[in-house]
Amino acid sequence: MKVVIDKERCMMAGECCYNHPWLFAFGDDDYPVVQAVEITSEQQRKEARQSVQVCPSGAISVIE
Repeated sequence: MKVVIDKERCMMAGECCYNHPWLFAFGDDDYPVVQAVEITSEQQRKEARQSVQVCPSGAISVIE
């Protein structure tokens, strides 16, 4: 599983970073970046899917 952020859609609300700090962090350009290279456990997969739902701009997607 891979998590991707579309920076053109991102409005930098930070919900991903606040709700899932193990997965996202703010980058040097203040846009969130994905910190986890590989998502392997079922709990991590669940939280990655949740991050899609909490993103107010719909900028996060999950590739299975």
